[in-house]
Amino acid sequence: MKILFVAGPTKSSVFGLAPLATAAQARGHRIILASSLEGVSAAVGIGVPAYSMTSLTLTELMTLDRAGNDLRIPQNEAELPLFLGGMFGRMAAAGFDRLHDLVTDWRPDLIVGGPHSYVAPMLAGPLGVPCVRHLLTGNTVDREGVHPGVEEELRPELDKLKLDHVPAFDLAVDIFPASLLPEGAGPVQPLRWTPMNEQRPLEPWMFSQGERRRVVVTAGSLATTDHNFGFLLGLVDAFSALDVEVVIAAPDEVAEGLRDERGVAHAGWFPLDVVLHTCDLIVHHSGTMTALAALHAGVPQLIIPQESRFIEWAQMLAAAHAAITLPPGEDTPDVLAAAGRELLSDPRYVRGAGEIAREIAEMPAPTDVVGVLEELVKA
Repeated sequence: MKILFVAGPTKSSVFGLAPLATAAQARGHRIILASSLEGVSAAVGIGVPAYSMTSLTLTELMTLDRAGNDLRIPQNEAELPLFLGGMFGRMAAAGFDRLHDLVTDWRPDLIVGGPHSYVAPMLAGPLGVPCVRHLLTGNTVDREGVHPGVEEELRPELDKLKLDHVPAFDLAVDIFPASLLPEGAGPVQPLRWTPMNEQRPLEPWMFSQGERRRVVVTAGSLATTDHNFGFLLGLVDAFSALDVEVVIAAPDEVAEGLRDERGVAHAGWFPLDVVLHTCDLIVHHSGTMTALAALHAGVPQLIIPQESRFIEWAQMLAAAHAAITLPPGEDTPDVLAAAGRELLSDPRYVRGAGEIAREIAEMPAPTDVVGVLEELVKA
């Protein structure tokens, strides 16, 4: 069987789909993962066959329309869903022609797309093959039908295919444990997700613990010296007042400017899946893959959402006593330090995170879910 996986334009979207893709490959199926140039680089780095469907970056998709005119990211929260839907539509349009050529030549038997990969069902329908939606977030809006604005943006491509709407997915695969799903969530095929990320040669500190408790601080793979650097600096400043070892997970160019900060023991791009098992707490920006990696390791979290659409599921983690979530604007140094002390001293957070880790361990393994996909193709 040949399976095409379609990820978004970020490394995290590639890492989200990778466990199922590599499980399919291990089971003997032929796979290709399509993404942007940035995503392809990440896929190749973890040994996944990858195909570039567009050279556009996430920043370009967010700030430029199809004609190259500047777009304004809305400050009004009510306007954001429509804006993001338009971006998801531009992403599908940007990759449409190259993916159309790929499926015409390669003829996959199944297409698996991320939650925002609307080009996946658009190509699967005319090809006559099933299409699976691989959910990667706990957000209600990512689970319900089509994001607002997508079909308006994709009208030229839909007309070309003689489609009135983006076709529905045939199945939803979900990596979120049932206890963290939004109320009223639709039927899904559960999938036990395993953290996958770019690796580096291991050093002893990465898999061993020192005398002090260890706190990982990260703003994810999209952090740059111009984006979220101040956020990271504020977190480091707050936790340097505590008797902990601060480890910063950030791209090397970002880490370079943080290594000499007080309390920082290590900073750089290291394998989070290894280091998390030596940690007592992780502090982050609300990245879904970061949060799931911490849940997989049973590590409590301090979450400071940097986008409103990630607040919902972050609050679910807080309700499960696996995290403390601070509303936007409340992440002052004193509040951050107080939340950190609570997470490190109150055993209910370790218990809450551990309970979810055990729930994840009982979810169907990726190889089992590949069997479900095989039956979907046969049906």
